[in-house]
Amino acid sequence: ADLAEIHADLRTAGSWVFAGGLAGPTTATVVRAEGDEVLLTDGPFLEGKEHLGGLAVVEAEDLDEALGWARRFAEATTLPIEVQPFR
Repeated sequence: ADLAEIHADLRTAGSWVFAGGLAGPTTATVVRAEGDEVLLTDGPFLEGKEHLGGLAVVEAEDLDEALGWARRFAEATTLPIEVQPFR
């Protein structure tokens, strides 16, 4: 419900571009290119303790506005939120 409220507020503000969740890490397929070969591996075998659970692309005037939206997502999910410019 908290995420739905944030998405609605993003739309009202004209900042919503795209958002979506991802299936769990066990559904992942890792693709690695090594020389002329490509190796496909089932499962979450990237090194790291955390995985990407979803993403939101928002339109913001500046970093401060983007960080404000990120703060709301962090509070709603209690998960770390990474903010990066989109190219």
